Amino acid sequence: MGDQTTNDKISEAQLAQMIDLNAKLLSNAASTYAYNKINNVLLMQILAKLENRDLEEIRGNVERYIAEFSDEYIKMNS
Repeated sequence: MGDQTTNDKISEAQLAQMIDLNAKLLSNAASTYAYNKINNVLLMQILAKLENRDLEEIRGNVERYIAEFSDEYIKMNS
């Protein structure tokens, strides 16, 4: 009986570690995803400035782009 209790405790500890690791991996994936998307947005702004395009138009595009990738990320992780 004592061995079963010990095994149960070990299993619970391992499960808790797996859940913690999964949460960390998901957090890192979200950060990486957001970082890449933000870099794309910044690149878009730089290119627009180099091309002498209207920054208001770019701001609108950036806001639309952020909303799109936010929705995309939520759908991917639901």
